[in-house]
Amino acid sequence: MAITHGMNVEEVKALGRKLQTVSGELNSIIGQLNSQVNSTTWVGQDATTFKTQWWPDHQRHLKATADGLNGFGQSALNNAAAQEQASGR
Repeated sequence: MAITHGMNVEEVKALGRKLQTVSGELNSIIGQLNSQVNSTTWVGQDATTFKTQWWPDHQRHLKATADGLNGFGQSALNNAAAQEQASGR
């Protein structure tokens, strides 16, 4: 394990990969929930509000969270790669 300039490159890479894995898992859950919401036989005004307003709004927030985790993970991987390059690894 290389520790360079206060950074444990392997730990940062592991963190980046984990963040991207969690992002993928969250996207999978969003897809599962979306399928379930769209296939429910629930009818009525509450169902319409849930399906057309509440769920899409929450789905956007969840997707933004997944995208943020993926980006944060990529940033960690980029920083680790830059550190490796700077240290000649």
